[in-house]
Amino acid sequence: MIKIIKIFFQLVFLTAVVFLTIEYSRPISLLFNDVVITFSSSIVIFAIVLIIIIALFFQRIIFFLKTSTLKFQQNRELSFHKKGYDSFVKGMVAIANKDFKTAIKESTSVNKFLREEPLSYLLRSEALKIEKKYTELTSVYEKMISNKKTNLLGLRGLMEQNLRNQDYHHAFIYGEKLFNINPRLEKLYETLINIIGKTKNWNKLIQLSNDSYKHRLIDRKHKDLNISISYFEIAKIKYQSDNDEAAELMEKAIKLRGFFSPYICFYLDILIKQSRLEKAKKILKKAWTNNPHPDLKGYIEVLSKVLGISAIQLSKFVTSGNLNNYYSTILLTESQIKDEKWKEAKEYLKPLINQRPFKEVCLLMAKIEEGETGDIQKINSWINRGNVGKLSKIWICKVTGLTQQHWSSTSEGGFFNSLNWDYPKNQFQFNSSDIEKSSIEYINN
Repeated sequence: MIKIIKIFFQLVFLTAVVFLTIEYSRPISLLFNDVVITFSSSIVIFAIVLIIIIALFFQRIIFFLKTSTLKFQQNRELSFHKKGYDSFVKGMVAIANKDFKTAIKESTSVNKFLREEPLSYLLRSEALKIEKKYTELTSVYEKMISNKKTNLLGLRGLMEQNLRNQDYHHAFIYGEKLFNINPRLEKLYETLINIIGKTKNWNKLIQLSNDSYKHRLIDRKHKDLNISISYFEIAKIKYQSDNDEAAELMEKAIKLRGFFSPYICFYLDILIKQSRLEKAKKILKKAWTNNPHPDLKGYIEVLSKVLGISAIQLSKFVTSGNLNNYYSTILLTESQIKDEKWKEAKEYLKPLINQRPFKEVCLLMAKIEEGETGDIQKINSWINRGNVGKLSKIWICKVTGLTQQHWSSTSEGGFFNSLNWDYPKNQFQFNSSDIEKSSIEYINN
């Protein structure tokens, strides 16, 4: 109704304008090359109106064509997006169901319909992983880096790619960028730590540990532990050129981790090389009192020789603050055996002999019997008993379960700070090769 009224008033207005134009029409004369051209003002007005109407008509047509084209493009894009999203959902469901053939097919569809959109990168990368097309996968990850929505996924993908290729240098570069953006990403800290263990970039370990502590990813104890390992490893490098700096670094490491035996052993090496023998003697005693460890036993013989005292005398001095400890008893027994004091050695060892003594104790008793009585039957009895005795503690990788004779910041399996001083889990399971090995050990010792 309103539209009809509007049209009515427009017609009335137009009629009025036409009437007034005709009613008040005036002649207009123009002189052109001595020729007078006369026409009515109403004709001019009608001509102008006609031109305006024609211009508006063509403008309407052009607007209609543009609108129709834009609408067609929008509908086409919406159709493409719908097909692309449908393919993406099907592809992700296929990956979840391990239907890799369908996933690859849908990835092609997503790439066709969504082109350079983040979703196409995501499914495409998963499909390329399945197809093991790592060169193309790297290219997709690089494109993901340039998009803010997929930046993190691209960096993580490139880090994993380089880890797969064992290119730890570039893996750490991408991992560090990830850490700077979002340090709380799952397993990112652990990954970077293991990469550092492989690349030996100990200064980066200090930086990463401090940053992780600031972000509350690790506690103070964990941070100090990592930094102490960095000092230890850097000291080993400096040991070749600057003993004083190596000693300072080891003092810092020991301060952070306490009397950890591998640190003490290396620190003693430095002190002996510097001829700081009294200092080495005090450190050895203090370390043994706080944390006795069999790795320290080797320094008894070394220091006793350079100090000009007997191994027994130094052993008694070192163990005086911790006499009842198992390792103290073993150390004192071994020092007596080296001096062929069989009775004294046996007296020291008696408290450790029970129904199921350690293998180490049994082999020491076999050696004592060999030196004191030479009785083959008793010797073999102790060796056989040792073959089924408890195994002593050893360095064990908590990741792989493999054992090592000596501690290292990165285990032989390639895992950073994964070694624990512990008893082997299968310490009562032996076979013939174990028994043969035990006998050979006894003979060689």
